[in-house]
Amino acid sequence: MTEQASAQAEFTDTESRGAVSRGVSWDTEFSALDCISATFGVVAARLGHDPSVLGDQWGYHRRADAVGTEWPVELLGIHRRTPEEILRDWYGLDTAVREHGSSEEALAWVREQLAAGVPVVAWVDTFHIPYSSFHGRQHHAHRMVVCGYGEGGSGDGDGRVGSAQAAASGRPDRPFHVIDCYQGFPYDGPLDAGTLAAAMSSAALGEARRGDPDWRNRTLVVRPGRAGGSGPAAGERFRAALVRNTVEAASAAGLPTAAADALRDDPARYADLSPVGVIEVSAWFGELASQRALNARFLRAAAEACGVPVLRERAAEAEALSRRWEMTRNVFSLRLRQGAPAVVRVAGLLTETVARETVWNERVAEDIAPGS
Repeated sequence: MTEQASAQAEFTDTESRGAVSRGVSWDTEFSALDCISATFGVVAARLGHDPSVLGDQWGYHRRADAVGTEWPVELLGIHRRTPEEILRDWYGLDTAVREHGSSEEALAWVREQLAAGVPVVAWVDTFHIPYSSFHGRQHHAHRMVVCGYGEGGSGDGDGRVGSAQAAASGRPDRPFHVIDCYQGFPYDGPLDAGTLAAAMSSAALGEARRGDPDWRNRTLVVRPGRAGGSGPAAGERFRAALVRNTVEAASAAGLPTAAADALRDDPARYADLSPVGVIEVSAWFGELASQRALNARFLRAAAEACGVPVLRERAAEAEALSRRWEMTRNVFSLRLRQGAPAVVRVAGLLTETVARETVWNERVAEDIAPGS
């Protein structure tokens, strides 16, 4: 793979994990292997909700929106619902994405939200973020949480949201307080307003993954929504979700195996991927690794809510599956240049891991069966 292709392959929502904001009650234990789940989890926790519910989905389905695919796994969806839909279903939270005409407009709106006590998720290109290891080297579409103002800006130095006095009195260019949860260098501290503006308006954000919109100068907020969304008692709610997921997963267990078979049948055909194809396939494995890690957290919460301790063992198994999917992603990224043998190797890992997932899913179903 060429240096340019490698750089393009890296341009995707980066892997993330949770961090803690000074002066705000964030969930200190939440982490995710993708920045989408990480930001939604951090903000949901700030609103007083358990972000474990983001793991309320597993199994595969055929994508109806797949276009221009190059590998058979791209035809398989691993998310039936978005994080927004899950948070709305469990907690009645409302999510709103806003497109701004310029970075100036975007930052003005961010300041308005912070004055009202609302943290903001911002899309950024980490090429422009000084503390990122990709600073000045590679472009990455990423998300971070803007939760207040950095030390030396408003004068209080605690980074809390909701200080109307600080919002009205400080300089318009004072630094923000951000939480950037990229795994490997989680950051919780000040970020210069000019730097944030450059990162949000980067031209590279308009050239991300296949099918993505233009992410430049976009923000997102999550607010308490309509009444309801709480559903039945916690134990019943978790048990119903586990039943649904195990049934859906069992019904489509053959889909990823069929994809692996297709790779083995004609490895030479799949050895020649475009730079965009490399991005998409790598992202597919990465998103799967992230989802299994979220499934593990969901199972631990379900073990407590349902009074079924053995589900903690299934959580450990889900974490092991997450690591296997991350290993498969690494094998794909590092060995694809070897051609057909690499494709066969990835197909083998795909088959092996799916077989383990099938056993794991069956065990979850047995653990929650009536009378178990």
